[in-house]
Amino acid sequence: MARTRSTVVHGRGVSHPQRRARLLLIFVFMVFSLFAAQLFRLQGLDAASVSEAAVNDRLTNVTIPAARGSIVDANGEILADDTERARVEVNPLNVPLYERWEGTGTERTLAAKGIDGAAADIAEITGADPSDIAQKITQTEGMYGILLPSISPEQWQEIKDLGIPGITSTTIFQRDYPLGAAPAPLLGWISDPDYPAGGLELTRDEVLQGVAGEKLYERGGAGEVITTGDITVTEAVPGDTVHLSIDSDLQWYAYNAVEQRVKESAALSGYALVQEVDTGRIVAAASYPSFDPTDETQSADGMRNALVEDVFEPGSTGKLITAAAALEEGIVTSDTPIVVPVGMTRAGQNFKDAHDHPQQDLTFAGVLATSSNMGTILYGEKLDDDVFYDYLLKFGLGTTSGLGLPGESSGVVPAPESWSATSKFTMMFGQGLSSNALQQMSVYQTMANDGVRIQPTLVSGVTDHDGVYQAEPQPEGERIVSSETATTLTQIMEQVPTPSGTAPQAAIDGYHVAGKTSTADRYDPELGKYDRTTASFIGYAPADDPKYVVAVTVQRPTQISQYGGTIAGPVFADIMRYALQEGGIAPIDEPQTEVAVEFDPDAPAPGEGPG
Repeated sequence: MARTRSTVVHGRGVSHPQRRARLLLIFVFMVFSLFAAQLFRLQGLDAASVSEAAVNDRLTNVTIPAARGSIVDANGEILADDTERARVEVNPLNVPLYERWEGTGTERTLAAKGIDGAAADIAEITGADPSDIAQKITQTEGMYGILLPSISPEQWQEIKDLGIPGITSTTIFQRDYPLGAAPAPLLGWISDPDYPAGGLELTRDEVLQGVAGEKLYERGGAGEVITTGDITVTEAVPGDTVHLSIDSDLQWYAYNAVEQRVKESAALSGYALVQEVDTGRIVAAASYPSFDPTDETQSADGMRNALVEDVFEPGSTGKLITAAAALEEGIVTSDTPIVVPVGMTRAGQNFKDAHDHPQQDLTFAGVLATSSNMGTILYGEKLDDDVFYDYLLKFGLGTTSGLGLPGESSGVVPAPESWSATSKFTMMFGQGLSSNALQQMSVYQTMANDGVRIQPTLVSGVTDHDGVYQAEPQPEGERIVSSETATTLTQIMEQVPTPSGTAPQAAIDGYHVAGKTSTADRYDPELGKYDRTTASFIGYAPADDPKYVVAVTVQRPTQISQYGGTIAGPVFADIMRYALQEGGIAPIDEPQTEVAVEFDPDAPAPGEGPG
């Protein structure tokens, strides 16, 4: 029987088992070699950079807000200040992990859990609705949201002690205004988000705003601070403190006085200003209506400073400029006789006084004391046009007050080349030109200060964050009229707040008062014509040694009266009395200087007058 040989046939693509094992071993070795090389690189060569990258992933950079500087009054009382608050923030992904246990041992129970438990605990501390808190958490998209925009630091500490995962806070500051609406137009307000708007908040923003700090720290996955990690803090620097000349008590009193009068007379608005005579410092500046500087829902149209933005025709209070010019130029003396007719015509227009009267035999003093329009024209028309115009400007009309408050108008004082045939005559008694309340008060400060005008100021100085006080430079006075002219006009204006004058209600028992009434035709820009009046009284006291000048203006009174003596006179007396008593100015018991307001036409005339 023949032997059969077996043969093994190796087909293409069929590998030998030993060879396949060797290839697999080589592949595994190569993979492990790559892993080993990478591990060596990470742990050896790149260890520092990898560690830094890991830390950077955990680092959080938080801005530390700076407290805004305070605004204080002349006595250091706070008018505007920052209060520290906490803004509560939430990472909604972590809050469900919240658990709060109460009791110990076998008595230990789960008191709060998850979002609803967290919401209930936060609401108990803050007084918020727990359902609102829970809804804010669940509706927050992503990993960040604001849960409570502003709570007290004490409330935040209580929330923090709960240890709710994902609940953190940021320190913020809230601007407070303790006197509310009373000084609001002067101070301005802080709009959202933290921008100064209006008043001193805007004009003094450079010194009021602080320098923000920075905190760099590591944060864990649940948002907690890793206390063993790197923490770098750069402290915030608070803003400087701005000191005003305002007396907060007097400011509050003046605001309430003008508010009450505006309401009593059903008027449109009103202003009250108090200024120190010998320094020019404003110690009260109130206007009504005002606004709440913390109410963010108000319209910006109502958040304005009418004291500097409103311009109006001054009326008879402007006669003081004409009288001063005539005395300075030697046209009249106090007892110059002026015959005031029943009516008169100039440049084709009829002029008359506020009240009808027969012919009057008045002195120059009597013309001013009784506020005669026609008598003012009779002596004022002797002034050269350019001379009269220059006096208007020297007294501060036609230029801003210098306080630098936003929106202040310079008013309108037409130059002679633009005058109509009647412009000069109407401007002599305060119509046909316009100014704001501050500019008009400056005329009376000049006369009270012996003829020396001092530009009004409001800011006394600044204290920086290191406690160093720097006083503001005070303006130098400028002589506008002679001491003799100022004394003469003061003695004449002492006749106004008397039973025979135009404002007996402006008198103050125990003090001599010098001042002037005004009942000016009021131009209504909405109607495009003159409608009703602007009622004013501006004066100073004590007249023999003036301490304060007070200006009160009420726009468009519709009840009680339309006249300045009746409407503004009592408010002037009320505010001035308070200022004198608060300032420690003692009353006196001396008769005032007598001034002749009429002349005897049958008596021998000492000289020919303009009448």
